[in-house]
Amino acid sequence: MKGLFLGAVLALIISIFIANGFSDGNNIIMTPRELAVLAGPDGPKTQHESTPRKVVYRLDFSDYAGDSIDEWLQSKGFKFEEAAKNRNELGLSIQNGALILEAKEQLRGFLFNESINVEKFSKVRIEWGIIKYPEGASYEKHVNNEALMVYIFFGDEKIPSGHFALPDSPYFIGLYLGKDDRINVRYKGKHYHQGGRFVCLGNPKPYETITSEFDLATAFRTYFEKDEVPNISGIAFGVDTSASGDGGTAAAYIRWIEFLE
Repeated sequence: MKGLFLGAVLALIISIFIANGFSDGNNIIMTPRELAVLAGPDGPKTQHESTPRKVVYRLDFSDYAGDSIDEWLQSKGFKFEEAAKNRNELGLSIQNGALILEAKEQLRGFLFNESINVEKFSKVRIEWGIIKYPEGASYEKHVNNEALMVYIFFGDEKIPSGHFALPDSPYFIGLYLGKDDRINVRYKGKHYHQGGRFVCLGNPKPYETITSEFDLATAFRTYFEKDEVPNISGIAFGVDTSASGDGGTAAAYIRWIEFLE
């Protein structure tokens, strides 16, 4: 399973590289002061639909004690790929219990976690927000970039990529926040049409923290026309600003993600 999931993430990296080109722009890197004003406990929040279902798995970032952030994330099961290996490209920090991912240039980077295995679930719930949207990013306009994509992988079955040069991958659904994209509309990427979908869960204003709730089980059955829903076999956080303007600068944050029974 480990090799399979790693192959899936690397396949996503390759497919995004094929799909998107690069654009020019001037770097705008946010200061620590600007990053620090993201919504704290008393900041603005938008509450999406919430239900009293049992939480069967929760991953949060409130226990950071100030040590090496890379080692701390690795202790939670995360591995780094592409720009996520370089803090001069993709900054990672903690503010007010939230993991901040800051693209400092045009890049694509991934943090993936294959230690997760959730057998019984219905929905996913995420508390997150945007600090700066990538300029020009829009799945509606086929500029498939985002400040933060949460990938959720299902099962071990390898689904054809649709391209001879790309390895097959488990089913996945990618969830993101977009500036103008339609909410709860499923989008397809350039590849993985049979096994991958992307869904915008909100259009929050910068620094507005929202809690998004999404029916994963129903979406899986509907998107992929399946009666049975496999286990959640991994997650990944992706940042892609490779085709965005303004030098590719962008930033987003996530406080926690949980799966509901």
